[in-house]
Amino acid sequence: MKTTNNKEQDNGEIGKKPGKTNSEDLLEYIQPFTHLFNKKKFEKLPEKHEWNYEINLTDKVPKELNTKTYAMILKEKEALNQWLDEQLKAELIVESKLRYAAPCFHISKKDGSL
Repeated sequence: MKTTNNKEQDNGEIGKKPGKTNSEDLLEYIQPFTHLFNKKKFEKLPEKHEWNYEINLTDKVPKELNTKTYAMILKEKEALNQWLDEQLKAELIVESKLRYAAPCFHISKKDGSL
């Protein structure tokens, strides 16, 4: 199986096109699905339509949820904010109006980068 370095694996950069996957680079049982690894990179949200939906919460919903939070060091917060800014600017995500958020955390690469 072919290995790639961290720069080749990092497809988080906006506009960067992923390389084509060759079937011989995949495990034998995955080779019939090579076409799934060569899909185009997601580039933009679809146009908004009048049938887009909204989740309207009732008044009985708690204002806060008692859940575990994941502490982040400054380097992780900066990386997350940079990624969010890039994704918002490229219109790959939109800002949420909900008061709830999904937790996120980072797992550093072997070289210490995020």
